[in-house]
Amino acid sequence: MGQSLSCYNPGRKTSRRPLKNRRQLSAACNFADLLGPGRVDLNRASEEQLMTLHGVGRTLARDIVAYRTRIRGFRKVEDLALVTGVGAARMAQMKSEVFVGEPGSSPNLFSLDLLSSTRVDINRASLGQIQGLAGVTEEVAQGILFHRTTQGPFRRAEELGNVKGVDSALLPRLLLQITVGCPRLASTYPDLRSEGLGRPNAASSFHSLREVDMGLPPGWVVPVRPLSQPFSGVHNGRPVLRVASWNLREFGTEKAQNPGVREVICRTLLENGIQLLAVQEVLQEEALEKVCLELEKPSTVGVHEWPGDRGNWRYVLMDAPPGQETQEVERVAFLWDCSSGLELLQAVTVETQRGVSGPHSQPLLGSFKMGALEFSLMNLHLRPDSPARTGQPAEASLDLLKLEPLKPFLQDLFEKALLTLGHLGLSPDASEFAVLREQQLEPLVPADYSTELTGRGGEGEGSLQNIWASHTARDSYTGRWGVIRLGLSSPWIPDGWSWGGIVSTHCPLWVELYMK
Repeated sequence: MGQSLSCYNPGRKTSRRPLKNRRQLSAACNFADLLGPGRVDLNRASEEQLMTLHGVGRTLARDIVAYRTRIRGFRKVEDLALVTGVGAARMAQMKSEVFVGEPGSSPNLFSLDLLSSTRVDINRASLGQIQGLAGVTEEVAQGILFHRTTQGPFRRAEELGNVKGVDSALLPRLLLQITVGCPRLASTYPDLRSEGLGRPNAASSFHSLREVDMGLPPGWVVPVRPLSQPFSGVHNGRPVLRVASWNLREFGTEKAQNPGVREVICRTLLENGIQLLAVQEVLQEEALEKVCLELEKPSTVGVHEWPGDRGNWRYVLMDAPPGQETQEVERVAFLWDCSSGLELLQAVTVETQRGVSGPHSQPLLGSFKMGALEFSLMNLHLRPDSPARTGQPAEASLDLLKLEPLKPFLQDLFEKALLTLGHLGLSPDASEFAVLREQQLEPLVPADYSTELTGRGGEGEGSLQNIWASHTARDSYTGRWGVIRLGLSSPWIPDGWSWGGIVSTHCPLWVELYMK
């Protein structure tokens, strides 16, 4: 049933042979076993003790300690929400695990003199490290990062006085805490110099945004990705799998050559712990291959500096229909990290549009296994954005919404753990989805929650994407889902006549399953 598929295997050309994956195991020390039961004192805890808290990794623990030092100790637990990377939601999750003791006796509340003995290299420091300096607010830290990016590395420490927000009172304090080292020879964005996908040599790899002249208006702030640490892969003490769907909107080779696009896609997968992604609107296979290569051998700073494991990624994509190999035919695909133990058992196309030609793909049905959990995904793109874009009349476009041809496949999978996901074109409460409800599938993202973005990254209208779960899949569902809105823009992505555009006007969304 359906058309042939293409798969990606690193280190060789595209192959259509079955993929053979090997699992990679890792071990981690559980500090909770060493510390014993009890809550953690926010004013006394070391980084290692903070890392025993729910959702706290090394980077966030370091930021908590830096913030605690800057404010001379927490006064109440709610102060934790002010730490970059925590926020109100995460603070609420951690509240039952922590308390605030007397700050005066904390061994980690360093004086300014002690801070000066461990100076921060202002030319290499991350946003979190700059924010950790005494007296530096988030706005000042972003200003320092923006100045360094647009004007090049600092040559003298006193040049910090040129940064907005660094006044005559703050500058002397900063001079005691920083050092000015040589600029990092970063694996920056070689595509902007027509150097292909390979890593540039050290002598020519560093350049600032000024050298690339992006036409940024005065005062324009380079988007900074939210601080994050690798997802633990555990919820309520049980291992979980995060499955996501993302319409990448006309995702072809030319779009994937943009370093900002690759960086945003890869960092979104890594930051949110996504191990399996259903992709819609893939125009060329090479676009997916570039994403896999970026994760394997990063050419962008953001992916290269990811603190966790980047995984080992594969894809499977339906081949273009016969006679349309040279056309930009929109297709759907799966992208997954096989180093996590996730295996693709089978992938087939589902024929639902007999006699209908045009730039839209057949649904793709994939069967996966991870540990004891076996499940299937049906990847759909049911409706184009507009008839004008597809070249089809409006009636033909609306026909794509008819789900009746899927009914036999849904009936065959009735007792299986099935997620039907993708760009569905309408709100999940629309009558067109009666076929899904008849087979006891339910949407996991509420109908009143927007899954779209405006051109500038603001919230768009409509819930056009969703993930529907069968009754068996809901048995493994953790109850957690997300629509990702942050970190989807890049200063390297065009936005009309300006820069700072978004990868797609459609948000990625994810759900979480327990691995039985």
